Amino acid sequence: MATRAVAVPPDRSLVLPPPGGPAIVAVTQRSYDNAVSQEIRLATRGATPGENAIYAAFFTSADVVDSEGVEGNLLKVPSLEDYAVSREMEERLPGVAMAPSAVFVQNKYGPFSYAFGHGVGGEACLYAWQGLSPGDSVFRSKSGAVSIRIRVCDPRATEASLLRLAYDYSINGSLARSGWNPIGNAPPPPANLGKAGAPIYPFVQPGAGGVSELPPRAAARARAARPRPAPSRVEPAETLAPERRLEGYPTVPPPANP
Repeated sequence: MATRAVAVPPDRSLVLPPPGGPAIVAVTQRSYDNAVSQEIRLATRGATPGENAIYAAFFTSADVVDSEGVEGNLLKVPSLEDYAVSREMEERLPGVAMAPSAVFVQNKYGPFSYAFGHGVGGEACLYAWQGLSPGDSVFRSKSGAVSIRIRVCDPRATEASLLRLAYDYSINGSLARSGWNPIGNAPPPPANLGKAGAPIYPFVQPGAGGVSELPPRAAARARAARPRPAPSRVEPAETLAPERRLEGYPTVPPPANP
C-alpha cells in the first residue's frame, strides 16, 4: 500500500498557483513505488461543500499501470475519460451541476479540459483536468506522466477568472529518475526577441475562450471610426418690415444722397 499521508511545507508543493491566485493552505503527500501524489489545499471562501484544491500526481518512467485501483504499491494514472472525470466531480463538488466546456483550451503545458457550474448561492465553480505524457514507442522508454486536477469555487469570481488558475499554474518539481521528462523541453525564445522593429506589448490575460486581446494601438486601428454628423447651418430668421407705420415714434428722415 502507499505510505501514509504526510504534511509537507507549501514551498515543496509540486504545483504552484499563479501570482495573485489563491494561497496554499496545506499540502498532503503520499508516496508510491511508481508515483508521488499531492493534495494541495487552497484558500476557500464560499458555502459550496468541499475545499479548493489542486490534485497532482507525478509518475515515474516505468511501471505506469492502467488497471483500476492501486495494485500493491503502484498508483493508477487517473483517466481522462468522461465517465471517470464525472465521478471525480461528483465526489469533489457534491450537488453541483457541472457542464463540460466544448471550447478548446490550452496552457503552456498543452491542452486541458474543464467544466463550469454554480454552487451554493450561485457561486462560480470550476473543475479542470490535464494529463501530460509525451507518448511511447518501441524505440523509446516511457518518460513518465503528470496528472493535474483543479477544483475551485469562489462567490466573487467568474468563469474567466477561475480559468486563470488552469492557464497559469506552474509545475514546481520533478522526479529524480533517469529519462523522466513528461513535460518536454522548453520551447526556444521567439525569433524576433531583442530585435528592432518588433515591439512587445504587455500581456493581456486571455478570457474564457482563450483569445488574447489586441495591443492598445492595434485595437484602436482595428476599431472602425464612427462617422460624425455634419454640422447643420442655422439660417437667421428674416426680419419682416411692418406693413403700416407705427404711431407714437418720431419720423427719421432718410439719408441724403451725396
